Amino acid sequence: MRYGLMQRAMWAAFQKSFKAAIHTVLDENDADGVIRRAKKKYREILNSVDEFDKGSRFLTNILSCAMLSAVLLCTEKRYDVETVRIYYKTAMDNKIMRKAAASERDYTEKGRARLKAFAEKSHGITNPYDWKFTVEDGGTINQYTATFYTCGICTLMNQLGLSEYIPAMCAFDYDMAGMNHTKFMREFTLAAGGPYCDCHYDHSR
Repeated sequence: MRYGLMQRAMWAAFQKSFKAAIHTVLDENDADGVIRRAKKKYREILNSVDEFDKGSRFLTNILSCAMLSAVLLCTEKRYDVETVRIYYKTAMDNKIMRKAAASERDYTEKGRARLKAFAEKSHGITNPYDWKFTVEDGGTINQYTATFYTCGICTLMNQLGLSEYIPAMCAFDYDMAGMNHTKFMREFTLAAGGPYCDCHYDHSR
């Protein structure tokens, strides 16, 4: 993957919060050093990722995964999954993410139609770092289920030897939904060996 505008913008947008979370959550002596090394590692990781199709809905997902992975590969200590979950949640909780999470585009007729169209298109994607999924409507426009059959985060973190931390990223789905007044439920995950990730959304406003 080329290190283009979006890749650079993602790092610029979250570098500060990722560094601050090192101070507040992780037990590291040199947060500046971790971030400095992680920036280089982030670019190295993305060099190994296949180019995403233009307009991909999930590019930011793989970029945030690369950021977390870069930090984890550059810390002096190795952390348990719960600590990494808290770190990632803290690092991602900034104004940019809260604004993005508050978007209600999937809970309108036009937004749902776009989501379904992208889901249908996803089944032709050959990039192993992207996602393939389906969408089913719920009882109202504020409800739907997205079922994911492939996961770019699983692909990348398994490749990097960070498989144990995939659930820490999965948990952020609940936090993202909460930022948008949405109840999120899931029974299965690919990371836990399930046949798919069944993501149920129930938006309250």
